[in-house]
Amino acid sequence: MRNFFLSAALAAITGVSAMAQPAEFDPSDFGKIVVQPRQLAGGLTFEQAIGDYQNEPIVEYGENSPAVRLGRPIGRLDMLFENGKTGFCTAFIVDEQHILTNHHCVPGMDGDPSGADSGIQAAQFVAGYIKPGRAAGVDRFTVSPQIVETNRELDYSVLRVFGNPSGKYGFLELAAADPEDAEFLWIIGHPQGQSQHISREGCAAASPSISDEGKLVHTCDTLGGNSGSPVIRISDKRVIGLHHAGDSRSGFNMAIPMTRILAQSRVLKAVVSDVDNGPTPQPKPVVQVSACDAMWKEAKALGCGGYEAYAAECGSHTFAGMAKAMIARECTVPVAAPVDNAPRVKDHDGPTVSVRAGGGGDFRSIADAVAKSAAGTQIQIYPGTYVEAINVDKPLDIVGVGDASEIILRVAEDHVVHWTANSGKLANLSVIQDGGKYFGVFFDSGTATMDGVDATSTGLAAVGVKEDSNPIIRNSKIHHSAQGGLFIYDNARGLVENNEFFENTYAGVEIKTGANPVVRNNVMRDGKASGVYIHTEGRGRIENNEIVRNKYAGIEIKDKADPVIIRNEIYDGEASGVYVQEAGLGLIQENTIHNNALSGVSITEASDPVVRNNTIRDAKESGIYVYDGGKGRIEDNDILTSGFAGIAVKGGANPLVTRNLVKDGKQSGVFIYDDGLGVFEDNEVTGNAYYGFEIKTAGKPTVRNNKIGGNVWHAFRIYENGQGTYTDNDLRGSAKGAFDMDDDAGTITRSGNLQ
Repeated sequence: MRNFFLSAALAAITGVSAMAQPAEFDPSDFGKIVVQPRQLAGGLTFEQAIGDYQNEPIVEYGENSPAVRLGRPIGRLDMLFENGKTGFCTAFIVDEQHILTNHHCVPGMDGDPSGADSGIQAAQFVAGYIKPGRAAGVDRFTVSPQIVETNRELDYSVLRVFGNPSGKYGFLELAAADPEDAEFLWIIGHPQGQSQHISREGCAAASPSISDEGKLVHTCDTLGGNSGSPVIRISDKRVIGLHHAGDSRSGFNMAIPMTRILAQSRVLKAVVSDVDNGPTPQPKPVVQVSACDAMWKEAKALGCGGYEAYAAECGSHTFAGMAKAMIARECTVPVAAPVDNAPRVKDHDGPTVSVRAGGGGDFRSIADAVAKSAAGTQIQIYPGTYVEAINVDKPLDIVGVGDASEIILRVAEDHVVHWTANSGKLANLSVIQDGGKYFGVFFDSGTATMDGVDATSTGLAAVGVKEDSNPIIRNSKIHHSAQGGLFIYDNARGLVENNEFFENTYAGVEIKTGANPVVRNNVMRDGKASGVYIHTEGRGRIENNEIVRNKYAGIEIKDKADPVIIRNEIYDGEASGVYVQEAGLGLIQENTIHNNALSGVSITEASDPVVRNNTIRDAKESGIYVYDGGKGRIEDNDILTSGFAGIAVKGGANPLVTRNLVKDGKQSGVFIYDDGLGVFEDNEVTGNAYYGFEIKTAGKPTVRNNKIGGNVWHAFRIYENGQGTYTDNDLRGSAKGAFDMDDDAGTITRSGNLQ
């Protein structure tokens, strides 16, 4: 079979044609669910419809159909590139942290095939988009722009996804064998970026299923945006290929067999139990002479990238020697070694000066270089230890050259770096504040960037941000501080992304007094207090972070703080996942909160947050605990496998609890006691080891329009002056009956219940 995909690969390498790009959408649509794709003109496409198009909206099979259930781990990958372009493909979940898609989707035409620089400004994985034109119930998970693993030849990339979407959507199993000839298949994906579609009619492997070039050949209908879709065999619902290309001339579409990808992928091997981790012989590409003739013509037109692809695929063809000669003569650029053999920093448009502690540079002192350099200068810091405080009051780039761990700024009794300039950069170096009530890096004004800095402090927080400052803090390690990692206060803002906060004495990130930063895609781990602490009317958007193994709450909200906490994974903490106290507010939405030592979410002391669309599971105590006057609106959550009650309410607490699933707890689904109140409506409470609702000691809820069945004992257990109103609930399926009431139960009102 002719390998016409090679022509597409040539264009992908050189960037001449649009055919290697993912389907595009308008940049203003990034972050939306329902988008309008922009059609690309010219060239072959990576997908095609074969005959009558039979790629159908998957929801047409019914929301509970096997196809829809199988498609849950499959989502749309939306990308916003640094060059202003956009794209979407299909990707699917392979484990708690990773998704799989095509290589040609992620780096794009101008990307780095090594994965060091994907060229992506932002990316998201859209899961649960099955209803055409409707965004309700859809989840978005942030994807790291750093590629975990990629291979151009096998056209696959493994990406890191934050928030553990597998906890809600599961993952696809990968097959360690090729499909049989003519075996029936399914392809599920997001053609043209629209809602999830399935190709099943006429969808089968070719005969033979694997071509001479080592491609899985199939007849499943696909369109632009299907790139990265899993090819699933019907027999065991496992992924046997990664769809990536189509050719209208041959009448077939193509995928990379999963066996070939598994032989190369460290990440994917780890998730497949029946893969031999030893070396697997790879089929050697065999390209027919006619295809190489065509490729040679295209290579001459495309230049260096074309010659390289031609030489790789057609090494024994007539013109292979000529192609190699052209590569050697015109495509290999000699790189002259730097005069001093030192590592280089990225080019800088303005003036540059160098600082070397031992001499040989323009300056020995960073402070001296800062004082004497004009605004816009890049100050290049070479390895050494610099024991001097630096005050930056004009726009400068202060950039380490070499290994950041060997470029050390170490100061006691002062801020190591005090930044008041309105812009500039601090990058690729280590900051150690060595004592006194000072920060390691203190942003006191302006908008500057801190990138790739290792910061610690035995004084105040490693990094402080105050008042009108609005810095960008990214790709840094902020750790082992005697107080907090990052302290943002007094109405400061900032973008805090892709950092690692660990083993700080106080919170990894602390936000107070009107500060309102965006904190996203970070890891806050192993802190001796909370992962994130927001208090004293602090605000902020805390999004897509991994918050793990902290001794206090993963996120603590206090004293009228009002943040947005969205799509984080908060787990394995030694206290509650989220703790809202002393009139705390906030929106807590679409998070995965699991395996915390106390409750998943705790609300107390007149706090009144909105807790919505979260998955709260495996809490060692209650899933949600509202007590001592706490309030809150608790809606549309999945509260699963709690160690105590799924929801516990006591001490005059009075939440509104609606449309939640409370399931499989180790005690009662809902436990209301010690004067607890609350309105509970339209919830489903099922599969719990004790009762659906347990009410005692003057608990007095209003319980209406709930579905309460399938619990081990009664729907309601009311005793020790338990009270309340119970109307219009569906209690069918309760194993021991509807109501179990002791003689000491208080006054209750019940009517309209189905039993």
